[in-house]
Parts: sequence; C-alpha cells; structure tokens
Amino acid sequence: MKKIILLFVFTLVFGGLCSQTTDNIGSYMETQALQWEQLPMQWNEGAFLGNGRIGMMVYVDSVDNSLTLWLGRPDVTDHRLAPDRKSSLGIKGASVMTDYCRMDVGKMKLYPEAKILSGTMRLDIYDATLTGVLHTEQGDISLTAFTPYDMEVNVVDIKTSVPYVWKLHPGSPSSPRIQVFPHLKKEMGYEDNPAPQQTAGRHEGWSVHPLLAGGDYATYWKEVSTSGGSTLFLSTMNQVPLSDRSLPQAKREVKKAIKKGKEKLMKDMQAWWHAYYRTGMINIPDKRMENFYHIQLYKLATCSHPEGPVMDTFGTFYKTSQWPGIWWNLNVQLTYMATHATNRLQQGVNYQKLLDELFVDIMTAYGPARCGDFAWALHTYYSYMRYAGEDWKKIKDGFMPKVSELFKLYVPHLKEQNGIIHLLDTESPEYEGFKTYNNSNYNLAALRWLLQTMIELSDRTGEKPQEYVEWKNILEKLHPCPVDENGYMIASDKPLAKSHRHYSHLLSFYPLRLQDTTRPKINALLEKSIDHWMTIGDGKGLAGYSYTGAASLYAYQGNGEKAYAQLYHYLNKPIGISLLLPNTMYVESGGKNPVIETPLSAATAITEMLLQGWGETLRIFPAIPAEWQDCSFHDLRAEGGFVVSALRKKGQTEWVRIHSDAGQECRIYLPDWKQVYVIEGYQARISPEGDGYYTISLPRGKTVTLSGEQSVKLQFDCLYSKSGAGNFYGVKLGKGLPKQMDWPDSAKAAGKR
Repeated sequence: MKKIILLFVFTLVFGGLCSQTTDNIGSYMETQALQWEQLPMQWNEGAFLGNGRIGMMVYVDSVDNSLTLWLGRPDVTDHRLAPDRKSSLGIKGASVMTDYCRMDVGKMKLYPEAKILSGTMRLDIYDATLTGVLHTEQGDISLTAFTPYDMEVNVVDIKTSVPYVWKLHPGSPSSPRIQVFPHLKKEMGYEDNPAPQQTAGRHEGWSVHPLLAGGDYATYWKEVSTSGGSTLFLSTMNQVPLSDRSLPQAKREVKKAIKKGKEKLMKDMQAWWHAYYRTGMINIPDKRMENFYHIQLYKLATCSHPEGPVMDTFGTFYKTSQWPGIWWNLNVQLTYMATHATNRLQQGVNYQKLLDELFVDIMTAYGPARCGDFAWALHTYYSYMRYAGEDWKKIKDGFMPKVSELFKLYVPHLKEQNGIIHLLDTESPEYEGFKTYNNSNYNLAALRWLLQTMIELSDRTGEKPQEYVEWKNILEKLHPCPVDENGYMIASDKPLAKSHRHYSHLLSFYPLRLQDTTRPKINALLEKSIDHWMTIGDGKGLAGYSYTGAASLYAYQGNGEKAYAQLYHYLNKPIGISLLLPNTMYVESGGKNPVIETPLSAATAITEMLLQGWGETLRIFPAIPAEWQDCSFHDLRAEGGFVVSALRKKGQTEWVRIHSDAGQECRIYLPDWKQVYVIEGYQARISPEGDGYYTISLPRGKTVTLSGEQSVKLQFDCLYSKSGAGNFYGVKLGKGLPKQMDWPDSAKAAGKR
C-alpha cells in the first residue's frame, strides 16, 4: 500500500500536463459536471457524494415533501456467523443474503414548512460538491453538500428564509433480501436485528442499531446555525464487533469536523480531488462518452478508499435490493478491473488487502463448482500487481499461496481419458441456472490461465516446486476449448443456444487473453463467437454488462468499429433487462437493483480502445473507430508499471509518452510509424523488431516521448478545452423517470416501524 501511495504522489507532483494545459482543467471540468434541470425525485435520479467510507444519495421525496439524504456506509453489514468479526464473509455456511448482507443506515430528511415546487441541482465532479436550489411556495432553499475525503462525515449547508427541520429516519433492522421477499422470513427462520434506538432534538440527534450477533452501528447529526441558515454535520460509525463504541466515535467525528469548519473541510477536499484528475483523462470525439467516462472516475473515488471496505454491488451507497453484498461470478472482478487502466490503483488497494487476508476462506466457503469465479478474482488481483509494475518475486509471493489452494479444488474434477484430461462438473455462471457441465469453457479457461501463470512465475523467479512437472503435464493434456459452427460453446455437448447475459464462455479471450488475436484464424473465431452471443434470441437475455463486455472483446480483437458500436448502444439505447440511469448508475430488475460494476466496466472498455498492454507489448490506439480521427489520453496505465499518454491527429499517432514506474522491459507496437524518434525526455535506446514492434530501454523512474517524425509540436490539443458540448448527465427538463423504481417500503416489508 505504501508503494501505491508513493506512486500516486509521484504522479500528482511530476505527472501533470504542461502548465498551459493544466491551467485549463477547471474550466474544462465544468463541462463534465452532472446537471439536474429538474429535481431528482428518487434514488435512481439522485446525486451521489462519498469517499469510499461514507456517503449519501441526495434527492427529493415528493411523498413527504422532503430533501432526502439516503445515507450509506459500505462496511455496515451483518455478521451473524462471526460474532467476533465485523463480517461473516469467508465463514463456511454464511449467506451474503442474510448473514453478512449490507444493512440500511437510514435517511436524513429536511422538511420545509412550504411545499417544494421545483428546483435544480449541479454535481461538480471536479470539486466533488453538490449545489442546488429548491423552489417552494414560501421561497427558495439553497443547498451545498459534500463529503470530505479524509473524514467520515457528510456536510450539508442550507441557506433560506423558509422554516425547516432536519429529522433522522433509521434504516430497517432486517436483511434487504428479506425486505424484498418477506415470505423468506418464515421459510428461512430469519430473525430481525433489534429495533434501532433513537434520540432526537431540535438541532441534534442520533440512532443506534444493535445487531443480534453483537455490536452496533450508529449515526449522529448536529445542526450548526449560520448566517441565513445552518450547516448539518452527520457521521455514521461502525465499531462492530464492539458494543457502545459507534455512537461516541460518530460524535467525535462530527465534533472534529465542526471544529475544522466547513470552509477548511471543503478546501482540503477539493485540493485532493483536483490532484486526482491530473491522470487517467481522455479526449474523444464522442463527448457524451467522454463525459460518462470522467463521471466513472469520480464514482471510483466516491466508492473505494484504500482504508475502506471492498466495493460491493452498491459501492458506498445503499438502496434496498435483493443483491445486498459482494458477488463473485463477474461483479467484483469487473468493478476492480476499472482501477487498473484508468490509473486509479489507490482505489484498488482494499481489494488486494481482502484477497491477501481472506481469499482461501472465501473460496472454500463457496465450494468447488465455483472455481472459475475465484480464478477470475485472482486474475484481477494478479493484474493489479502487473499494472503496478511489481517485481516477479513479489507477485509470486502474493499469488502462489492462493492459487495453490484453488488448484487443489480443481484436482478432483480432472479425469484423464485417452490422453486428454477432462474437467468435470463445474459451472458456467447462470447458464441454465447453476447447472454444472463437463469441460465448461469458463472453467477450462480459468484452469488453463492458472497453470500457465504458475509455470510462468516459476520460470521467471527460477523457483520451480515439485508440482511444476505436474502442472505442465495437465496443461499439455487439458481438453481444448469446445467450439461449434457458431464459435465458443458453453461446454462439451452444450452449445450457446439461447440469449444469455454472461460472456463467461469467452473468458479465455477476455480478460484472460489466452488466445492470440494477432493470428487471423483466432481473430475470426472470436468475432464469430461474439456476434453469435450478442444476436442469438434477438438479444433478449442481455444485460448492460453484455454490451460493455462485448466492447472489451471487440477491442481486444482490434475491432474499433464494433467496440464503439457496443459502447454507443450501452449509453444511448435500450440495454435488455437493465437500465443506465440519468446519474450513470446502473440497475436491473425493473430499476430496483443497483449493480455498480457495469458502468465501471464501460470505462474500462473505453480505455481498452485507447491503450492496451498484453503479450508484454504496449498497443497505442489499438481499437479506434474510423470517425475518431482526433483523440488523446493522458496517463493511462498498462501492465509492467507503464504510465502512457498519446495524441492522435487526422487518423495518425502524433506522439507517445511513456513513464516507467518499475524499469521493466518496454515493448511497443507502432505500425503506422516508419521510424521512431525520441523527441523529449530520457534518451532511450530503441531497437526495431520488425512489423511495427520496438523494444525501448527505459529505466525505473524515467520518461520518454516518442514520435514518428523528428520534429513535432508537443501539446495535448483540446484535452482540457471546452468543446461546446457537455453536462450530458443528470435529469434533463421533462426527462425524469416515468415511475418510482423501488421495492416496497423497507419498514413495511420488514414488518416493523
């Protein structure tokens, strides 16, 4: 973690653009804000603020005429099978639905004496600050809200002459799954946690939520009078498994925030966010897509903190849902893949920590048929270290203890027959429910990647264990990927015969990249497989992440036209059984269940059109559609610890800048350059390999800028210049959602008030 923080600081200090460009960033980021031309009227339209440890979704509730802050703290979970721990995650027999599910903190509501008639809001993602005005029958209410990055507190400043009061509504003591499906309460013998305890005054109050397994979580709020209004400070704390500690801790945090003052809190927070946006930025002709991408960068830092918990399906925010936790068959993997290429490694620290501490416990708790899920989880873990540029010995030390235990789960499923090793009875996620298959492409790919990686790490470190020969034998004899006339199948004797949202059967292509798409036959097979998957059954079973996954697959193939078409569809057209919301959140089940990974995976796919690093080779603008004649990116990250910027003008790559964090071998593919020149920075030795490939000697900490011409003007063109188009997200006038998209009232569903 210390290394990642140092890399982050280095990037902030040394990785900025030239002064004439960075001076424009504030002006440019005005076009990236979310704007509500009419008030958000539910969670699905709301404005979100957070820091990965605490946050809130802000909207207006017309039912009770309130400005609503639905509070969230991502480590507020039950811990029913682990009374001595904060969570039951990794405990054998524990269910994410009821034993370590997310719990509802509650809602803080501002009630004006006058009816709210209309209003507007603006979420400035550069300042991480929400401003707005509510028009009421008696006058206007102005608000400014933010969540300081380095504190566990939310702040809301109100200016108005309209009388109002704040009131805290504690969340339900029941599992969200039970609230959604009340009949399960009796069937499962589920017992609610004790009812929350509440104390409320005119300008101060709190709630304490005891848990059956012990401990509690608490929210404390205090309103401080100001000229023309007041400022609300509120904090939720979770000291589980300890009891009677959360409320005092919340009070201390609020007291500290009040002492520091709103202005100082905001100034420090905005300085952090301004530095955050110095890297990972893009400029593409599709300005809606560009706006969407930058909002996802904002979302990553609102939902993940290096000292916070791993992002679940909600991120920092909470909404009553049937999926109240971490899912391992695609969700958490895609979520954290977004931290790699966007150069947001700080936001991935918590994922690495979780797998270091609990991977084996979590994996074994789920059982052997789910091996592929945890191979994919390990791939995300391994990729993080490769993007960070860790040395091979450190990668091996972190990876091998985990993969060795996972490999043990695969061994009983292996059966050799006629010189071929078959993989029996494993899943292909959600195809025909949770059935198991022989030689599922999902698990064949996962096992093949595990074996190849174990062998590679042993070769690179020179440390070959006794099992090395066995790994090579299994890899050599492992059943080939089942293929039919439509491309990759689900498994042997199981074709992809109906519309299905998962691309698990294509895992060997993406993200594992076991197949070399520079070979024409393999590339053609991949295209056939994706086309069949996306069109069979008229795509009726597809979800949002089907489109983002297809975009990544086509980008890996180098097909910029089809990659862009899938992302354009995701952002602008119906996406099957799911919805992309005006605030860029993503929901399924008629808009009721938020799932955070899909919009983040769209951001990943966008980076993969601009930069890829696989097969030990950097690829610049590898999947650009013809209409993207001019585009650029600044400080995206690639495997090997390389931080890369590049400019494309009139369909040609003008220049590429590469910084090496690790001093690993740098190889780059530049097919449209006849020769490569060093035009700035370290005078690297460049060795042509032929066919557009070059190796570059670039020591640790050095930066080189390359061009195909000896004389080129270094500029980032319009990266931080207003284009005249922007602010695509937030609710536009007359474009609100047609209905409320919520499960029944949580308290009613839980049978309590």
